[in-house]
Amino acid sequence: MFKKVLAVVLTAVLMLLAGCGNTGDSPNSSSGQGGDSSQKSSELQLLYCANDSLNPYQTISKLNAELAYLLFDPLVKVDNSFNEVKVLAGDISIQGAVCTVTLKDASFSDGSPLTADDVIYSYHLAKESELFSYLFYEVESVNATDSKTVVFTLNVNDPYFSKLLTFPVLKTGSDKLKDEDNVELVPIGTGRFIFDEENSALIPNPKYFGSSSAVSKIHLTNAPDNESMAHYVKVGATDIYYADLYDDTIIRMSGQKTSVNLNNLVYVGINHNNGLLHRAEMRYALSAAISREDIVSSAYYTNAVCATGFFHPEIKEVSGYQTIQSSSNEKISVENLAGLGYNILNEDGYYENSRGKIIEFSILVNSESSSKLATANLLKEQFKAVGIKLTVNAVNSKKYYDALKSGSFMLYLGEIKLLPNMDISSLVVPGKKAAYGIISDNTDDNNALNTATSYISVIEGFYSGENTASDVASSVLASMPVIPLIYRNSIVFYSNDIENIGTPSYNDIFLSIDEYKF
Repeated sequence: MFKKVLAVVLTAVLMLLAGCGNTGDSPNSSSGQGGDSSQKSSELQLLYCANDSLNPYQTISKLNAELAYLLFDPLVKVDNSFNEVKVLAGDISIQGAVCTVTLKDASFSDGSPLTADDVIYSYHLAKESELFSYLFYEVESVNATDSKTVVFTLNVNDPYFSKLLTFPVLKTGSDKLKDEDNVELVPIGTGRFIFDEENSALIPNPKYFGSSSAVSKIHLTNAPDNESMAHYVKVGATDIYYADLYDDTIIRMSGQKTSVNLNNLVYVGINHNNGLLHRAEMRYALSAAISREDIVSSAYYTNAVCATGFFHPEIKEVSGYQTIQSSSNEKISVENLAGLGYNILNEDGYYENSRGKIIEFSILVNSESSSKLATANLLKEQFKAVGIKLTVNAVNSKKYYDALKSGSFMLYLGEIKLLPNMDISSLVVPGKKAAYGIISDNTDDNNALNTATSYISVIEGFYSGENTASDVASSVLASMPVIPLIYRNSIVFYSNDIENIGTPSYNDIFLSIDEYKF
């Protein structure tokens, strides 16, 4: 049980540690307390936000959301290759639309045993939270068959549903604990770390069911806002900093860095109501004209990987079924354009048909994203190289989303965060949330390559247990309802004093903390 509330006592302590008091100490002074040098060498300095909750279902800050995975465990985590890593789950069985999870023998930090009721309690908290509710769109009901078994009943046969069980598990009711001043306490978890008696640092959880940590202590420095966080990172007041690059900005930290895979697909969206864009040959021509490796290097400064298909190239289930090339292939583009009747290269370098009409498209892009704007301008050059004219329509985010919703676009540059359970329905199935411009009818085009309903039926078969993920990868790529470009990366910066940082995951940047060496 924590003796003092984090938001009150820890704030006061950390203001001194961060040099906010009258002592004039530097932000690193908290690691200069007593103890021998060998003990200090296994200690870390991290940032957190004292004004925010450390309840994972109430936190709003990036820093506290990251720290929460040191205090609380989920049933599973997803590693850097999007593989499932069992944490509190000992065994997982998926039969049709039923996922059965058997729990490990684990205890909470107060010594009480983990039970199925705790998992179900946490599930309901997660379902009501903004951070985790999106994970449960397939869940119809959850119940416990005994103290160690949780059963999730789904509305589809999803063989990869268990990869969504990444919500933190709290002890039942501990999210409501308060101190004598009626201020909330940090909930009780099963995680690798707990707060020390002074509530000024994290120490290894003596009740933890897993391997012992190589980190003996984690000192915390309060970074209440983005400005202070940026300052502390730049001056070296933290040993680890995670940059997800969602807004194209990087706060650079001295030391080392490692890339972290994101399941964020950047793609060219297509309005299939346009006659030419409804033809698969046209979409093939556009895709083949694109040098994805140039986009990675020039627009994303190597913080991305080339898309080889509709799934991240690290996902082993579709290895060998995704064949998009990283470099452009002008020959394929020209052949497909010729098949559409555009085979006369005019003096301006554009292909015309027999009526003298060139292929001309516009691409809608959010001007507030520098990487997206740079990508759109690269596409303009790359399309020109194969005789296609592209106009870049850069607008602010409100006009961008208004245009998507109204269908007022030909092409658009988009980004979607895909879930690790291999579900791309929201992007490519007509009527789904992000399927802007996708239509299911085939008008009067009898070209087999352009049958949208073929990949839709394969996706439906996947969720009825008839088809595999590789079937989906192949069929969607054959139709190419949108054009995959790249998958973004994020970055973990870390101190030169840390070795063997392993492979962090977007799901837990401290995934390999037990393996750290100093």
